[in-house]
Amino acid sequence: MKKWGWLALILVSFLIWQAWSIYGEAMEPKRSMTEKALARAREAAGLVDVKEVYTYYGDEACTVFIGRTEQGETDIVVWVPEKEGDIVVKSADSGISEAEARAILQRDRRPQQVIDVTLGMEKGVPLWELTYIDAEGRYSFYYLHFADGAFLKRYSFQR
Repeated sequence: MKKWGWLALILVSFLIWQAWSIYGEAMEPKRSMTEKALARAREAAGLVDVKEVYTYYGDEACTVFIGRTEQGETDIVVWVPEKEGDIVVKSADSGISEAEARAILQRDRRPQQVIDVTLGMEKGVPLWELTYIDAEGRYSFYYLHFADGAFLKRYSFQR
């Protein structure tokens, strides 16, 4: 019986190692995209301290950083497109926060569950993308303008 126990332990260990290896390889493109975007953000905006990172996969993928510069006393938000393009830098105070975006969603749509809140950009417009389960149990997306929280669009998947 001892042989079977050792064989099972070796097999389980091998499977865990393989799963971890596959996961690491699957996440490598995202890590690489974030590292490249961070280098571009540091160069373009002087970002030195990163507090939050968002990855947005809309019409065009972008990575968004919230952080500070060396001389900055307030947070800045830096939108870095995946492909070459203009990097957008704004003061975090110039737009609504994640908490405010969640409050607007709660007020307007009354979701059953909020799944994710992500900063992004589409067609040069900085936005918040809120992913949630609506009152009818559908997977839904709600987009708010970063600057003032104005409604941009929403859509849901049919059940």
